[in-house]
Amino acid sequence: MQNDHYEMGLMLWAKWTEMWNGRPELARQLVAERFALHLPLPNLVDPEIINDPVSVERWVSEHRARYERIVFRYGAGPFVDTVAGVVAGPWSADIIAGGSARLVCGMDTIAFSAGKITEYWTLSKDVEAIGMWTTALIFEPISPSSSVD
Repeated sequence: MQNDHYEMGLMLWAKWTEMWNGRPELARQLVAERFALHLPLPNLVDPEIINDPVSVERWVSEHRARYERIVFRYGAGPFVDTVAGVVAGPWSADIIAGGSARLVCGMDTIAFSAGKITEYWTLSKDVEAIGMWTTALIFEPISPSSSVD
């Protein structure tokens, strides 16, 4: 049973990342009908209205539309708690906005049950504000003209 939870956590993490990398429609298969979003304050989004697969799909689409390009990557983890049904890990994102590229990094935690994501927590900052992850997590930033892997 724990191995099943482990594999489920890994799959949900990979698919969640794929959703954020340009496939917001995946929310309809990944997210539970009752979903809770936890965002740091202040935030431009009211997390109370993002509470089901359709609203998650809309939120991801609207967030991605703010950038000319946004590509998420993860290098270490994710780490799966098979008892609690939680998967978490660090990530980085190459962002291009207003023609300027920058690197953002953060930490996400996803709770899941019955193969669906039930809750999501995220924290993020520009790399310049907090520094890059350790050498185990160094990501090569993309340039405005490079393609997505």
